[in-house]
Amino acid sequence: MIQTKNIYKGRDFKWPTHTNSLLLDRKHAAGTEVFLTTIQPGKFTHSHIHNDNEQLYYVIEGAGKIVFFKKGQQNKKKTIAVNKEEIVFIPLKIEHQVFCFGKKPLRYLTIDIFPKGKPKDEPTWAAHARNLKRDTKK
Repeated sequence: MIQTKNIYKGRDFKWPTHTNSLLLDRKHAAGTEVFLTTIQPGKFTHSHIHNDNEQLYYVIEGAGKIVFFKKGQQNKKKTIAVNKEEIVFIPLKIEHQVFCFGKKPLRYLTIDIFPKGKPKDEPTWAAHARNLKRDTKK
């Protein structure tokens, strides 16, 4: 079924470093989910990697940078700037961390694309959020 949703009316999942506002849960799609990510000035996401999904960001507001490298190649880190109205593509298995600079929050739509379908152990965003909360406490 076709759906529409205002990007500022999602379900908030707050993390210590940022907020993900869920707009389209993966449980309603074969292999996609969408959320609005907000990072406050001076804050950043934890460094992480996605083995099951690619990501596409569309920057709505603010500015920042992404530090990234291929799995196991921390000594080859690269940095790119991200600004309003830009898209960013993050392939599978690229470790990345997003930083917010400036006086405005960095807000971007995150579109997760699961090329082989959503993971069987995380068929919903809530299942992923539970695992993420557990894993980041270690």
